[in-house]
Amino acid sequence: MAIRRHHLIEEAKAELDLAYEEVKRAEQAVMSLEFEYNERMHQAPAEAMAELIAEKEAKQEGHMLDSLYEMQNESAQRFALVSAAFAIVSSVQDEEMSLDLIKRILFRRDFLRRNKLEVDKHIRAFHRGLREYMRKESSPEADKTVRTSWSEIERMTALQAKEAKAA
Repeated sequence: MAIRRHHLIEEAKAELDLAYEEVKRAEQAVMSLEFEYNERMHQAPAEAMAELIAEKEAKQEGHMLDSLYEMQNESAQRFALVSAAFAIVSSVQDEEMSLDLIKRILFRRDFLRRNKLEVDKHIRAFHRGLREYMRKESSPEADKTVRTSWSEIERMTALQAKEAKAA
């Protein structure tokens, strides 16, 4: 039995893995600086402590750990949403229930009410493309349908987040 692979979910997983590796690398660099400066502070005169601490903190901030944590969080959220949508399409046989579940995990009710037609259009296209890809033929056309519709879904979820932030 051949296992079908879907590029969209693979890419989301690879993005998460890359973000995790970047965070891990930066954390190790920050800890290395911590160790280095602790050693230097033990040997430095008391009047040099403030300068050493400021120097260490500036170098640690240069690793942009907060930004990397944010990138990792966004990658984890994206992978979780893609995975959940894939799981729903593959496990829920009733199409309307499947579509409804995907909408519920991705969109708030108020956003859905205002954007129902567009949301439905892209969720249906995603669902149809993924079902075709998973159950019939893992063709480039089905993959393109899944990618295109998911891209539109992500654009709409970003718009939803922007609206929520502005409110």
